[in-house]
Amino acid sequence: MTRDLYQPEWLTLDNAARIYPGSISEWSPDVYRVFITLKAPIRVSILERALRTVFPRFPYFQVNLRRGLFWYYLQRDDGIPELHPLSSVPVSIMPARSAIYHLLRVQARDATIAVDFSHVLTDGVGAIRFLGTLATQYLRLRGVRMKQWQPFLDPEESPSPGEYEDAYIRYVEADLAGPPRLSPAYHLPQTAQPCFRVITGCAPVSGMLGLARSHGVSLTEYLVALYMHSLAQVRNSGGAGDGAAANAILRIEVPVDMRQFYPTETMRNFSLYVSPELDLSLGAYSFDEIVQRVHHSMSMQVDRRELARQIARNVRAERNPLIRIMPLFLKNRLLSHVRERIGEEPYSGVLSNLGRIVVPQEMDPHVESFGVMLGPNPLMKTNCAVLSFRDDLYVNFGSVIESRELERLFFSHIAQSDVRVSITERSSAP
Repeated sequence: MTRDLYQPEWLTLDNAARIYPGSISEWSPDVYRVFITLKAPIRVSILERALRTVFPRFPYFQVNLRRGLFWYYLQRDDGIPELHPLSSVPVSIMPARSAIYHLLRVQARDATIAVDFSHVLTDGVGAIRFLGTLATQYLRLRGVRMKQWQPFLDPEESPSPGEYEDAYIRYVEADLAGPPRLSPAYHLPQTAQPCFRVITGCAPVSGMLGLARSHGVSLTEYLVALYMHSLAQVRNSGGAGDGAAANAILRIEVPVDMRQFYPTETMRNFSLYVSPELDLSLGAYSFDEIVQRVHHSMSMQVDRRELARQIARNVRAERNPLIRIMPLFLKNRLLSHVRERIGEEPYSGVLSNLGRIVVPQEMDPHVESFGVMLGPNPLMKTNCAVLSFRDDLYVNFGSVIESRELERLFFSHIAQSDVRVSITERSSAP
């Protein structure tokens, strides 16, 4: 692989990544996991060889987080991450602020390869592409002949300069007005515990698409509406606190891949979000009504012009002269406060759908499943990560509270709609 192309020794953090380093903690590690399970046990020595050949193909991931006077930045580190046994902890903190650690962690156990990513590094698109490339190379070293690598990357090819791009900066329309500030939303009132639990539901894609189409909505819209419906039931039941006194605004954060609107090769963060909401102070809503409200809200918000307002607001803040000259220790406090006010308080939960995962034809017979988990958040307390592979839809609920009522209501609704769903749970203290 040629090394004479554009490979800078250091990178500024992209616009989305800047808000994370100052607020990383054990309770909110800003880490998520993507994983693949193959049909045969992993041979560790071969996976280590695959990692050594694949990692240099992603030089923008081959970095450490460094602290400057005014901003954090990413410093190239040509070392290869150590392969770890897959931990029983669903998602846990990595020492991202240490200058000797990479911002991803590769783990394996039995037939599963998992990669934990810091949000500083990339979004779900970049994470799945890295994991898929690593697994494809592993299978190639096991003797599987690969005729083509798409949608993953060929480790023999050199990275394109476009893969390094901060696409927010490229596409900012700085004169646009920012979006309106959102009010605080309802949060599950139980006290967050130092334990992170993930409950996974697996259902047939065809059945779930059938439910969504019966309402005339997309699968993501249906899942967001069901999440909101389940939260409303928990709130109104009083089983998880005083429902009458609780905040009446239910709002779900739904990430949107901006690559569908703007052409870019970037492998770094390029996601924004939409925010469908429901005001329970106006009265009770049936599930059908919630579905339609979510559908119309998301239809209006998933619009390039509306989303461009978020880019304008975020980049404008980054370029603010007062913020630029503010020392990093003060900037950390400010950004941590801004993140809580803009990225956490206004949301009852988050639902991230990575969509349908497709693999190269030669790889397909060797793959059992894919999965994704979001990390814990002590304020929102709950999150939901979704993807589909072949005929199965995987819905992963993460939670830091003891009650399982939200998940029970969510999956019971699917089962009562005559769609088969199987449930598994994993939980461990960090």
